[in-house]
Amino acid sequence: MNILFDLNHPAHVHLFKNFILFLNKKKHNVVVVARNKDMTYELLKYYNIDYVPLSNPGNGIFGAMLELVIKTINIYILNSKYKFNMAFGTSPSIAILSKLDGVKSMNFNEDDDDVVPLYAYITFPFTTKIINPEVVRYNKWRKKRILYPSYQELAYLHPKNFKPNKEILNKYNLTKGKYVIARFSGLKAYHDIGKKGISNNLWEKIKILCKDYKIITSRENEHQHLIEPWDMHHIISFAKLVISDSQTVTAEAAVLGVPSVRYNSFVGRISYLEELEHKYNLTFGYKPGEDEIMLKKISKLIGHRNIHEEWQSRKNYMLSQKIDFNEWMIHYFNNYINVYYK
Repeated sequence: MNILFDLNHPAHVHLFKNFILFLNKKKHNVVVVARNKDMTYELLKYYNIDYVPLSNPGNGIFGAMLELVIKTINIYILNSKYKFNMAFGTSPSIAILSKLDGVKSMNFNEDDDDVVPLYAYITFPFTTKIINPEVVRYNKWRKKRILYPSYQELAYLHPKNFKPNKEILNKYNLTKGKYVIARFSGLKAYHDIGKKGISNNLWEKIKILCKDYKIITSRENEHQHLIEPWDMHHIISFAKLVISDSQTVTAEAAVLGVPSVRYNSFVGRISYLEELEHKYNLTFGYKPGEDEIMLKKISKLIGHRNIHEEWQSRKNYMLSQKIDFNEWMIHYFNNYINVYYK
């Protein structure tokens, strides 16, 4: 089969890399297209995944829409060459390809529809299937929904797919439990307009609380990173604490069993993170204006001596109720082609 993957973000490289490897081993013709977002191209090169560069991120709604038009035209041209049977991604472009050329598109989204309304309204009416965590909140396009009992992060961080390597700490002169990771989102996507994250003033207060720990900072869209992106999940695994205004890094820390604190305008609105926080007690979220409450929580977590063991126990409880999402994708793909392509 000819199969297209449209990758819009570094997290999508991780999400699909094991699935792409499976498809390549099965001798399917896989074509990966990507946009130049943060470290996406570097990750694809590191994992030896051939790709076609399609676009650069646009700023604001107008820039995003212009980029979407460019991407969609380029994907349409590619389809005239490859005649794709299926397309995977988190992408309006592959949904439009379904509408124009009948390619079966599988759109993966872990955010609730009302969190990314523009994406939902230009993608879901046209896509073939909408692949969501079962906890996601939605009202429309019910017949298209395929729900799974997992998180996207468990496609690459489930214990079957990832083993933390403590030796990598030596590469960065780090000691387990003696450092804190701070991840700052760019907050430049269209759905981030008007949203707030960690301010410089708040960050100065956080640094005082973490003064006894080495601080590893990571900022979205920076060209130079303290930690190479393919090592970051190993570094997260042995951290004392992750502090972030990023949804993805917060979820990654949670499923790895590492305490995390998130501060941004999306807190309380995203169902899968609410579940990780309130059902599994793996992370904590605070909205702008809750600075002092968050600082108290950071102080308490930093002072917790046996926190790693406690969080690993919480992680194991979560894993007992969730599945390996990469394995789910493989089974879903095999079942789908058995029904529609035989």
